[in-house]
Amino acid sequence: MDGLGNFSSVFGWLSSINWLQVIAALLILGIGVFIAYTVKRITYRVFIRFMPQTTASTIARIIYYVLVIVFAISALGTLGIDLTGVVIAGGMLGIILGFALQSVTANFISGLFLYWERPLKPGDVVDVDGNAGVVVDISIMSTKIRSFDGILVRVPNEKVFNSVIKNIGANVARRLELIVSIAYREDAEKAVEIIKKVVEEHPFVLVYPEPEVFVTNLSESSVDLSVRVWTPTSEWMNVKKEILWRIKKALTEAGIEIPFPQRDLWFRGPLEVRVKRE
Repeated sequence: MDGLGNFSSVFGWLSSINWLQVIAALLILGIGVFIAYTVKRITYRVFIRFMPQTTASTIARIIYYVLVIVFAISALGTLGIDLTGVVIAGGMLGIILGFALQSVTANFISGLFLYWERPLKPGDVVDVDGNAGVVVDISIMSTKIRSFDGILVRVPNEKVFNSVIKNIGANVARRLELIVSIAYREDAEKAVEIIKKVVEEHPFVLVYPEPEVFVTNLSESSVDLSVRVWTPTSEWMNVKKEILWRIKKALTEAGIEIPFPQRDLWFRGPLEVRVKRE
């Protein structure tokens, strides 16, 4: 009799279930998982084009789980389960996490925009907010730059996105500008010709745009000549060092003085010199 009673109670419980709601909930959950998986694959294929594989995989996985949770809540709602308390608690938790992770969220979103816009990439020589060096890595939260003195600098993506980015290595050619000073008594035209010959003979100075040498300033102690040449970006520093040395050597051989700062003093009245003898 006990077994028959247990069977009756189980049968009664099964008959009380609304199987249409159960089937509808399972369909919603199944379709939702399928949609979430499809969106995950599409998201990964789109994001992998402009960001690292690990980052694209992480974002796709987050989107997948969010969609699964949404469809699971919808399925539970179909079964008649009251989820008001869960929704309210989830909303409050989301608000708290939003305030607590505000900077993290800002860096994450800025990282997505950096991946999308691509103003810089690993290997570029850049200047970001005064941090000059070579880009080592761009993650979803920060950008790492190896400075020219070997220090690894981590810059949050939010700061990178809001800063003026100077991508020094973006173009194949870069202009080099030097200031060369000569004494007032020297022949400026002769100095210009000597400097032009030096820069035109350098193998890494581009023919076009044409090199320029001209008087740019008449300062207190010298006549300042501006030297502007274009050179391959990869050779910019080497060209700067070599041209400076060659110009110095050529001007010295031509007897043209590169002056030091000097001042002329004028006195209103005659000077009296007194010599004290012991």
